[in-house]
Amino acid sequence: MYNTQAVLTNNNEIILNYLIETIGCQMNVCESDWLGSVLSTYGMSRVSSLSDADIVILNTCSVRYQAEQKAFSYLGRVEEFRQQNPDTKIVVTGCMAERLGLKIKQRFKSVDLIVGAKDIDITALKIIDLCNIEAEKQEELNIPSDIARYVTIMRGCDNYCSYCVVPFVRGRETSLDAEIIVKKCSLFVKNGAKEIMLLGQNVNSYQYNDVKFTSLIKKISTINGLERIRFMTNHPKDLGDDLVSVMATEPKVCSHIHIPMQSASNKILKAMDRKYTYERYLELINKLRNVITDVSITTDIIVGFPGETESDFEKTLKAVKDIRFGGLYVFRYSPRPDTKAFELIDDVPLEEKKRRHAIILKESNKISVEIVAAMVGSMQQVLAERFENGVIEARTRGGRKVFVKGGTGKDLGKHLNVVIKEAKINSLFGDVV
Repeated sequence: MYNTQAVLTNNNEIILNYLIETIGCQMNVCESDWLGSVLSTYGMSRVSSLSDADIVILNTCSVRYQAEQKAFSYLGRVEEFRQQNPDTKIVVTGCMAERLGLKIKQRFKSVDLIVGAKDIDITALKIIDLCNIEAEKQEELNIPSDIARYVTIMRGCDNYCSYCVVPFVRGRETSLDAEIIVKKCSLFVKNGAKEIMLLGQNVNSYQYNDVKFTSLIKKISTINGLERIRFMTNHPKDLGDDLVSVMATEPKVCSHIHIPMQSASNKILKAMDRKYTYERYLELINKLRNVITDVSITTDIIVGFPGETESDFEKTLKAVKDIRFGGLYVFRYSPRPDTKAFELIDDVPLEEKKRRHAIILKESNKISVEIVAAMVGSMQQVLAERFENGVIEARTRGGRKVFVKGGTGKDLGKHLNVVIKEAKINSLFGDVV
């Protein structure tokens, strides 16, 4: 017997409500959306409140210690809810489920189902079996009509960077069937999508049979009605001239690229097993900017990696100042079991990691403010993604979020010319021309 929030149809069939909480990267968001679409084909209904849920699904991340602690905290709240609602089902999936499945079950006795990241494709079927649902599956997925959609093109990773747990929780690198990817993109566009974000741990190493990443982009670009193509994440060692050329010549490919640098110290890059030098990374940045004049480049940085001296850190800080990234994510190193770096002495004190983190973030914010301030008064072409309370939420080709006045809900999915009137660190504000 499910909780009283479950809906009873005219045929006395129970429609179960499911809640998905997602922790982690865009890949997890994409997989949660896919999981929700599959569950919907079995007559289940997605809700946003724990109090309305018959099934609570937590899609987890294990890349960083903080992400795991966030998941444990959420499970604690759900377990308290379960005490008052004993029929509620609890499901944990994703990377943390892969790495700590037994520990999760021992700590949270109320968890009904744990499915690791390597088995994400069968999560929905396991949930259906858990709930004893016998309804017939609909023919097509219930695809949301969001303007911007994520599409996974590959799973796993073969790079084995010394700090990263991804190859252990998601497995070896596997590229998905190119034709299936194109069909999925086409289905999203048919249902209203105008922008597709291609996802993978290392998208630019994609290859399915004779189809490489740039060939896949060209195939997707032929889809009628598709306006924009984005992709992430890229590894510097695999970023070749062919991808730079496609970005420069294919009109649908946006002028934004995310290329994790992690450090500007060659000593640290070698210890991270990143397979490139800072000089090679800088060469790629200069090539992109020479060929694509309006390109926006974002990055990831790790501070406090074992052995990182003040001199190593200063090299990274100088690189941030010199390159002037359009934005960056900076993380404090945390040891991850199973990785090579886990065997190293974590010799940078937490307070020092916090200090370095704050310095990089402050410098990045300063640069971001200068970049967006220079855009005030300019006209930007944006794609309208959402409309709420009289304001359109849109995005430039370079990935900047723009809040627009003067439009309507009918503008969703359209390109708008907007005059920028105000700028903040991560957002622009303007009026429709």
